[in-house]
Amino acid sequence: MEKEITRRDVLKLAAATGGSLLFAIFLDGCASSLEETATLPAITPTVQTPFEWEPNLYVRLDHQGSLTVMAFRSEMGQGIRTALAMLVADELDVEWNSVKIEQAPADSRYGNQLTGGSQSVSSYYDTMRQAGAAIRQMLVSAAANAWSVDPAQCRTEAGFVIHPDGTQKSAYGNLIEAASKLEVPRKAQWKERSQFQIIGTSRGHWDAPFIATGKAIYGLDVRLPGMLFATMMRCPVFGGKLVSYDDSAALAVPGVRQVVQIGHKIAVAAENSWAAIRGRNALTVQWDEGRNSSLDSEAMLANEVNDLPAIGSRPNLLQAVYVMPYEAHATMEPMNCTVYAHDDFCEVWAPTQTPQEVQASVASVMGISQKNVTVNVTLIGGGFGRRLQVDYAVEAAQVAQAVGAPVQVLWTRDDDLQHDFYQDYAVHYVNVPLGEVVRPRISTRRGPGSVPTGAWRSVDNFPEAYARECFIDEMAASLNRDPLDVRLELYSDRAANVIKLAAEKAGWGTDLPSGWGRGLAYHATFGVTHVAHVAEVSVKEDGTIRVERVVCAVDCGRVVNPDNVAAQMEGGIAFGLTAALKAQVTIKNGRVEQANFDDYPLLRIDEMPKVEVYIVESDERPSGIGEMGVPPIAPAVANAVFAATGKRVRHIPIRPQDLTG
Repeated sequence: MEKEITRRDVLKLAAATGGSLLFAIFLDGCASSLEETATLPAITPTVQTPFEWEPNLYVRLDHQGSLTVMAFRSEMGQGIRTALAMLVADELDVEWNSVKIEQAPADSRYGNQLTGGSQSVSSYYDTMRQAGAAIRQMLVSAAANAWSVDPAQCRTEAGFVIHPDGTQKSAYGNLIEAASKLEVPRKAQWKERSQFQIIGTSRGHWDAPFIATGKAIYGLDVRLPGMLFATMMRCPVFGGKLVSYDDSAALAVPGVRQVVQIGHKIAVAAENSWAAIRGRNALTVQWDEGRNSSLDSEAMLANEVNDLPAIGSRPNLLQAVYVMPYEAHATMEPMNCTVYAHDDFCEVWAPTQTPQEVQASVASVMGISQKNVTVNVTLIGGGFGRRLQVDYAVEAAQVAQAVGAPVQVLWTRDDDLQHDFYQDYAVHYVNVPLGEVVRPRISTRRGPGSVPTGAWRSVDNFPEAYARECFIDEMAASLNRDPLDVRLELYSDRAANVIKLAAEKAGWGTDLPSGWGRGLAYHATFGVTHVAHVAEVSVKEDGTIRVERVVCAVDCGRVVNPDNVAAQMEGGIAFGLTAALKAQVTIKNGRVEQANFDDYPLLRIDEMPKVEVYIVESDERPSGIGEMGVPPIAPAVANAVFAATGKRVRHIPIRPQDLTG
């Protein structure tokens, strides 16, 4: 009997089994206890074997034929460790259950280790395949030399080199010592697509068993002997300065060990995290809030809108203004970093998207050589661009140096929301000549620069897609035409293909229940991955909006792991729906008003729509997926809301009060 398993079913199963899940493939490779991570720079410890072969930076093969792939980019749930390992394993021709993954530390030999822009797989697709193919060729040559046969007549299968006559075979593990003495080929023969055994098949996440059983090591899981925990007191107003503080009450909190000033911040170091938080709360601080104390996001946005051309002032144009607020990253794992500084050396454990920048910044702030800083990259409980910044790692290094002990600096949820590098607000003025079907012209205004901003999942693609794709529906309505037909007139090739596929699978044009509507939107994030969403929403009389179903069509070129593509589309949709319907950052008196998930609400599991993902088969080079599901979802929902209610909403988040009255 077949039954579709939902996300809710997975959680029920986890609860019923005491938090454990059973997977088809379980790979033993993580530390058995948190204490083991104290001296391990990698997530996966290496088992010492009689002979291990490291023919290049990316792989290691042992005498048992087990393949270890070095993950030199950061894993934050987007599945790149799995995908990169799949590329090597397929070209090397080993069984997937013999593959292990080890996280590489910051190392200039890997080139740029920054993980952002959804570029890891596309940038290293050739490199990782070459790594696997080169090793396979060397193993074949070693076997052929032993058998005195032509290497071209040998073949490989599941970790074995097979003799031309098929009567004998040799395991990779028995060949690695001989192969290690051969010259590494600069250009090995790659497999044809028809020969793939792993690439293009669904393999889930290699890390999933460890995450589900609590063995995965995130930044907050790191423990070192004698480690202290520290929290930071920061001025609540951007750019404010410390005037004075009284730490007597903080030092009286049981477990608090030290209070130190770090620039215009105050660190409270304690024996445990709760003591550190209580100690910080007991501080008495006087701040110079400075010129930003009067910042007001509502007033800033109003000023930007008022400076734009008045709607209706140019009768020959169809025009509209779209407004998007500041957004926080709101990662599930707040910022944190652990640092041990000793003897002009520094060891760092950081959930970071940019380990080399952490290495350089820590070395600079501590006044030591960069080569004396080791950055161990942990798993990341959500990045979304926030961990491209290194402020939290610099803080940890400064505190560790000041207190003279290993320190984990941890952020609370209010720290994380109120001291973020936000997605900047955006005000878009959009227009087209009346009566024409043309690409909309967009003029954009951003924030004044007083609020710290940074990369946010999909960056400018999210607000741009909202303004353009909502306006295309307005243009279609002004012409009394179907929004699907208008898009197919505006877009062609791969874009048109995903638009047609999403519309077809969603049943575009078919009837829906009363109070429901369908909306369509398309976007190519960074111009490389083509995604179309059709959203079905229901709207109640009180304006309550529920997204019932999302149909997604995606063309990301050659697909390495279809499971992961679908998962990233689903995750991107959930992330985008939070911004579209629920959360925003507002600033009053220079302060972020939101402090936790009660006033910065995320999409809850019972609000998640049914999502269908359809992947276009393609021979194009692979492109990114981590951010690509985000931009089209907000305009798809807004267009569906109009279809259901006849009301246009030109700002996000879309709230019930926008649809009543």
